[in-house]
Amino acid sequence: MPRGRHAATLSTAALCMGAALLGLSPPARADDPGWQPLVWVEAEVVPGTGKVKAGILLPITVDGVACWGQLDTGAPGGVIWMRPAGAVPAERTVAVEVAGRRRTTQASAAQLAGLGGNCKAELIATLGNAFFDDGTLTLDLKGSRFRFTAASLLGDDPRARPFDYARWSGGEGGHIVVKVGLPDGQRADAMLDTGAASFGLTTLAPADWDRLTDGVPLRAGPNVQSFAANSWGEGITCYTTQAPGTLDIGPGLPVPRFSVSYCAHPLRPGQKLAGVLGLRHLNERVVTIDYRARRWRIGDPGLSD
Repeated sequence: MPRGRHAATLSTAALCMGAALLGLSPPARADDPGWQPLVWVEAEVVPGTGKVKAGILLPITVDGVACWGQLDTGAPGGVIWMRPAGAVPAERTVAVEVAGRRRTTQASAAQLAGLGGNCKAELIATLGNAFFDDGTLTLDLKGSRFRFTAASLLGDDPRARPFDYARWSGGEGGHIVVKVGLPDGQRADAMLDTGAASFGLTTLAPADWDRLTDGVPLRAGPNVQSFAANSWGEGITCYTTQAPGTLDIGPGLPVPRFSVSYCAHPLRPGQKLAGVLGLRHLNERVVTIDYRARRWRIGDPGLSD
């Protein structure tokens, strides 16, 4: 995981995306106008527990060539290329388009090597918050579709909750910091991270694990599973269990015995966080992120407005 402005995500999807993309064709266009299809990448993150939803792919174009991009709201930047720049960057300007949202950015020949072959057979880039932060991103996670609107949609919505758009490291974009209700009744900050799609709430400090699990030892055992995860190319060790209490993610969404993890994560946020909120308990919902109004909403499946 690179340090600096892109260093803020926990992604297990990268473990399986290379294999998953081989032979994968873009899905059919979603039925309703304005909606685009997304693809869930599934992987066995915790050995022996079966496959889970581990990452979100969006169909994108790079200079008109059809490719795949991973959606990662744990990354503040706009377009983060998956390949290193190489010894000779030799930058050129390219246009990246997703669901009608077009941005130009710089890339090296090495980073764009996939354009010369089958760009749909590899993951060419990750798309972070800065790509969408002049509008509203709606993710129908159950329906496997999404849309982007270059406008604020939740400014006056009573069902929406505010979030902070934290800018810890400068540069473009920021981090989505939402409020969650912990089992002890306290409200706390958590970073919303679609890159951590298979996780519930991931703590960043052993003391927070201890607090949420009521003192369960941080080691593999009968009720605690240990596994290896990937954070931007860096292998990290994680532990996961079920917390005994209830996590309040949003209005009407209390999650009893929620999934709590701890990872030896290199993320160093600029504020105290209860953890990183992944999509494990949201992947049957509609999540709307209004970057302009700094508000977000959790909706029921099938939402079309």
